[in-house]
Amino acid sequence: MNKITNLFIIVLLCSVVTQLKAKVKLSTVFGNHMVLQQLSKVTFKGYAHANKRVKVKVGWNKVKYAVVANPSGYFEITVPTPESVAKPYEISFNDGEELLLKNVLIGEVWFCSGQSNMEMPVKGFRGQPVFGTLKHIVTANPNRKIRLYTVKRAWNTMPQAAGVVGEWKELSAKDVAGFSATAYFFGDMLEQSLGAPIGLVNCSWSMSKIETWMDKESLAGIGDITFPDVNQKEFEWAAGMPTLLWNAMVNPWKGFPVKGVIWYQGEANTANPALYKQLFAAMTKQWRTFFEAPEMPFYYVQLAPWQSGGKDLMDWAYFRQAQLELMNEIPNVGMAITADLGSEVFIHPAHKIEVGERLAYWALAKTYGKEGFAYSGPIIKSASLKDTVTELVFDFGKDGLNPENEKITGFEIAGKDGVFRAAEASILNGSDRVKVWCEQVKEPVEVRYCFRNYKIGNLCNNAGLPAAPFRAVISK
Repeated sequence: MNKITNLFIIVLLCSVVTQLKAKVKLSTVFGNHMVLQQLSKVTFKGYAHANKRVKVKVGWNKVKYAVVANPSGYFEITVPTPESVAKPYEISFNDGEELLLKNVLIGEVWFCSGQSNMEMPVKGFRGQPVFGTLKHIVTANPNRKIRLYTVKRAWNTMPQAAGVVGEWKELSAKDVAGFSATAYFFGDMLEQSLGAPIGLVNCSWSMSKIETWMDKESLAGIGDITFPDVNQKEFEWAAGMPTLLWNAMVNPWKGFPVKGVIWYQGEANTANPALYKQLFAAMTKQWRTFFEAPEMPFYYVQLAPWQSGGKDLMDWAYFRQAQLELMNEIPNVGMAITADLGSEVFIHPAHKIEVGERLAYWALAKTYGKEGFAYSGPIIKSASLKDTVTELVFDFGKDGLNPENEKITGFEIAGKDGVFRAAEASILNGSDRVKVWCEQVKEPVEVRYCFRNYKIGNLCNNAGLPAAPFRAVISK
């Protein structure tokens, strides 16, 4: 036989051997350096040689797991995870040739999603910084038990299962700088407070609407939703089309358990606050079903002050009111208030450290049961009329409101004519109450606070957390 024939035979034999000992290939949501949610069940998905037995060994127990791949080579196997510990583990998958995942931690995993304000990296956008982050970038330490995963932008008209483009990363200056600032500083505080490994999945896309992060079934019957043609190949605004980002960026995470979700989105939906409330309620229900966690915590950010079409317009104010009302309509949610962090001219506030930390306060208090600190700014509880003075009572003000003995700015009152006028306001010392009045309004029927696209007030609690903007009817 000539050399060419011999070479062909060698290549053919190598191909046969490779097929007989096919290396397992897992969904890309799994990998070295990942964090798995503690005390849960994770479903590993991947491909091996057709009809081959895949043996799975995990470092945290001595149980022997195995599954037979189907005729296409696909397999799934569900494995329980232990309680969180600091040490890393290895996980072995073997169908004749071993695939070994290394440096796997067991801890708390949070899914972080939304649009550009969630996407905004620790280093900031070009010309739009994130204040105070350089020291966090240069001191990034891979020995800390925080792991990062950024899902690359993708869309699809049909739900995808194979995986996403991305990989788990240990902390480094480069990887911290490019990761979501809101998500990173949320996880940074969790890791410091809990001492447990923290896994953060950043799955966001600038200018995305809430509808694109939902599946077709959850959107059915809500508003006038138009679904994309499944055969369509191009979209001018993929991030604005229902289901597209869900299909490609979230659906592949099925079977990967998480502790909860943080959400920073809404700017693309401010035109219709009433519809957003319906969509948000449906989305939280859908995501909880998807992650198989009916009571999964869902913490979100109230949009910060920004001028939009004009600082004295109110489209963003009505949207913030909708976000506020959702607190009382959906169980196990919490809202990070950003009324003091906005920028009149930039839609991307630079104070992302504070945003991440305020989301973490909610998680530490409500999800992890930590006590001894305020985890929200004042939120209106009631408004009642006493003579011609309106008395407001606030939640999250039991240790007192501030600034006492100073002028409180941002309040307006309307009478039966519906015309709002600037009002005086003062704190009832040492209490969670504020009295509001206006000499021109003798019979007030409604009160509001910082109810503009861009308006900064000064009411906060003893922890320095700002009051949420609101509009409320006054009871008699």
